[in-house]
Amino acid sequence: MSAATPTVTTAAAGPADLGRPQLLPLFLVALASVGYEIALTRWFAIVSWSEYGYWVISITMVGIAASGVVLNLAKDWVLARPARVHGAFAWLPPLMMLSLAGGYLAIAAIDFNPLALQNHATMGAQLVKIAAYYAALFPFFFLSGAFIGLYFIAFGDDISRIYAADLVGAGAAGVVVVALMFVLHPFALPLALLPVLLWAGWLLVPPASARAWRAGLVALALACAACVGLFARADYNEYKAIAAPLRVEGSQRVAVLQSPRGIYEVLDNFTERLDVDLSNNEAMLGGAEPIATYGLYVDGNRLTSLPKRAPADLPYLNAALDALPYRLAAQPPSVLLVGSRGGFRLDEAKQLGARRIVALEPEPTLHALIGRYRPDLRDDPRRLPTAPSAYLSQRAAGDPPFDLVDIALDYQGSSDVAKYSFTVEGLAAYHAALSPSGMVSVPMSIREFTVYAVKLVLTAREALRAAGVAEPARHIVVVRSAWNARVLISKQPFSAEAIATIRRFCDERSFDISHLPGTDLSQAKIWNDLPAISFEEVQLGAAGERRDALADEIRAFVLPPDGVGRPWPAAYDLSPATTDRPHFFSVLRLTALNAILERIDLVPREEIGALVSLAVLAQSVVIALLVLSLPLFRPKTMGIHPVLVGKSIAYFAGLGLGFLFIEIYLIEKATFFLNDRTLGFSLTLGAMLLFSGLGSWLSGRWAVGGDALRIRHGLRMACVVILAWCALAFALAAWLLPLALGWPLSARIAVLLVLIAPVGLALGFPFACGLAALQPYPHFVPWAWSLNGAFSVVASPLAHLLAMGQGNRALVAAALALYLLVWLWLPLEKAVAGHAAPAPVR
Repeated sequence: MSAATPTVTTAAAGPADLGRPQLLPLFLVALASVGYEIALTRWFAIVSWSEYGYWVISITMVGIAASGVVLNLAKDWVLARPARVHGAFAWLPPLMMLSLAGGYLAIAAIDFNPLALQNHATMGAQLVKIAAYYAALFPFFFLSGAFIGLYFIAFGDDISRIYAADLVGAGAAGVVVVALMFVLHPFALPLALLPVLLWAGWLLVPPASARAWRAGLVALALACAACVGLFARADYNEYKAIAAPLRVEGSQRVAVLQSPRGIYEVLDNFTERLDVDLSNNEAMLGGAEPIATYGLYVDGNRLTSLPKRAPADLPYLNAALDALPYRLAAQPPSVLLVGSRGGFRLDEAKQLGARRIVALEPEPTLHALIGRYRPDLRDDPRRLPTAPSAYLSQRAAGDPPFDLVDIALDYQGSSDVAKYSFTVEGLAAYHAALSPSGMVSVPMSIREFTVYAVKLVLTAREALRAAGVAEPARHIVVVRSAWNARVLISKQPFSAEAIATIRRFCDERSFDISHLPGTDLSQAKIWNDLPAISFEEVQLGAAGERRDALADEIRAFVLPPDGVGRPWPAAYDLSPATTDRPHFFSVLRLTALNAILERIDLVPREEIGALVSLAVLAQSVVIALLVLSLPLFRPKTMGIHPVLVGKSIAYFAGLGLGFLFIEIYLIEKATFFLNDRTLGFSLTLGAMLLFSGLGSWLSGRWAVGGDALRIRHGLRMACVVILAWCALAFALAAWLLPLALGWPLSARIAVLLVLIAPVGLALGFPFACGLAALQPYPHFVPWAWSLNGAFSVVASPLAHLLAMGQGNRALVAAALALYLLVWLWLPLEKAVAGHAAPAPVR
């Protein structure tokens, strides 16, 4: 028997010593499993929409939970003979290679259409295709879960080290796969994972036929790679923004860049034009046409325009809605541009009379591409690759204020961190950076839902109140075209002169005014009809007439003339966006699910994520209930311990939920703190799992040997740390993190690691302690593993919905309660009716 092959001495006990050679295959399989999960998430983001990536998490955890159930039912048979365990370890890696390649080929052949899912007539066919995704991907995650679970039941004496190897492998996946995205297209990432599985299988070959087995493994890996490389043909969905321009005759890909943030493609064709909100008054346009540009797309979604050359003149500006704030300035303004619309906003601000310009472009790839296509802007000191929150926190007390903070129309979609500019705290920070006569200009699309613009007005109202403004309605103006609105937030109440200028500007250009301080707009002429779109019948104007639904909704619900607003329709939740609850495009109340599903064709893409999470949550609850029912099928081995069954459910369900809640909370906070979603995700995932793995390894000092008192002592120490950390995060994070936003990136990364380390180490203890407590009851171990997996399925969509509805602080509050439950319900069964609890089976 080779040294690399795990050794099993009895049916229920593990080997005397599980050294590093035995842990390495486990590490590799954990890396491949989580790596494949990340790769599939990127695959769905490109082929379909990123919101459907939640399926991958669901499929992963379903496979793991199912494997635990099967292991529980087959445990006695598998462990009856050591040869069966050796055979399982030898066969599982090649089977994982086959299922990875086969599953990937299968999903590439499924022509899922996300838009057809929002049509009652075509929904059924799409649900069948979703089921096909599950069928294609389930085998791999079932097999990887079985491999890891088999380690737990075969090597029970080394649970702390086994769990450590599992966690560290999962953490390494986050780092390795994100690094590979710089050099590999996401569609090629599964190919990079085949050698990882080959390595795991290489270490576990049967000794008697090692040479032939290894030759077969290499041949299988090469065959799987060839099949994936030759036949896995995936492409953008035909309804993604990039699909139509790619089909234009003569369209060219000028550049393609790969990074973990996405696949960036620069297109050149005659349809690419600068997206500007222009008047439909031909006299104002003066024959000007939108400028021909390159189009920049990320994962198939249009990001912005890129210049083909430096524009000599911008004749369209006189007819642009964006020009209004500059017309209101009493003097040539000092301007802070948040997003530069491919660099064009710098030229526009200069031509509109700005005397000083600072342009923030925090999306690093976009910032670099603007420099590439506009050499004159490459080293322009006015351009800063800095997030607004970091820039504003760095400003010294003596720095000159801005007369105008001008947010670009395409900024909100430029990166995930842009959402923080549209929160109460973000708008308040801009307001604080203004001169006494300054204003903030914030855009919002009204192409699909006017309620997003209404939510922006409501958020602006709360930001003004936070700044001490007693009458916010006097400081807000809302103007719009047919497609977009601009919300102007002034430091001072708008004067009569400014109001007259606004009315004249809009009338001359056929723009509409949806809110003007002290002005009754109910009889105003409407240039651009904007009918209400609602899931309920809420009549705010006369039927059949031209409508300004945005003006009606602002007047009725947000800034009513009498100061008494009407309650919002039950389908909407327009609570203002905050840093803790920054999901701006989340306004539908899931309590009105029936009304939403009846008119699902109206639901914009931004709201789909919540519905997908709800569907995944419903499915995961069913899976969890099935796993919970397992003791009913093992009455002779598990049913005789009802107290232990109850404690195990509370304990391992709490772990599955609590661990994920803390992890998702940290990822969101890291995104805000580092101003980078990709870095925040990879750093948090890698660090948390690495520290948790180290914690699991250290827990062996308390968990090994089955001593109940030592196990309780180790668990108590860990839970005290976790509970204290959650309490401090709940109370202080919102106050402390903004203080360091202006620090260098390296310093912020160091701070984040210091914050993650204690809770990460402590989180590694409870699972190992729980499984150690169950060693006298070997049939409970695979069930506990599947319980943890099943409730991890529940945790991910539940955390997403909880964060959207209640804020991220609710996640640490829930985690605190869950780990208090874990502390109290360690699955140790006390002596009953004069009989001692059974000794560990050896």
